[in-house]
Amino acid sequence: MAGPTDTARGIFFNGALEVARAFGGGETADRCQQIIGEKRFIDFFNYPVADLLRMTLEVVRTVGPHAGGGAGVLRRMGAQAARDFLASAPGKTMMLLASGSPRRLLNQFPTSYRTAVSFGERRVVWSAGERSGLFIAQRDFTPPAYTKGLLQGVLEVAGARNVNVSGRPTGMLDSEYEISWD
Repeated sequence: MAGPTDTARGIFFNGALEVARAFGGGETADRCQQIIGEKRFIDFFNYPVADLLRMTLEVVRTVGPHAGGGAGVLRRMGAQAARDFLASAPGKTMMLLASGSPRRLLNQFPTSYRTAVSFGERRVVWSAGERSGLFIAQRDFTPPAYTKGLLQGVLEVAGARNVNVSGRPTGMLDSEYEISWD
């Protein structure tokens, strides 16, 4: 379903390889990278999201059985993507504008994430409480467990404690995630 204009930045590919390396070693990461045929991914170059999905499936297939299963590996890849993005120049700007507030960071997240991927729409709908809401993703190619890890990683980097992210698909490429923290 992903077309040639659906892209993701190299930072996500490098994060997936880092998870493969952490759980399976350098040979595993090399094997996952060879599936795509790229020798190197430049963090802020665009690459086809279909390639990222193929690599992601290989990481899950290769390291999932001895690393807590597929959902655990996907969550780890999402959390790695959050840390990597927030450590980048755009992510540091996002963190600066959030002034240490997880809520402000999440308010900016849909727009900032759009600078890293060319597909999908995302938005946050806040609950009555200050520290809970709903993250809605439409036409999103990343698996829900990856997005859960991504959201949890963003909140934890922002200093949120006891983060809880649960989600469910609402359509073929649509999902929503309940998020809360202390």
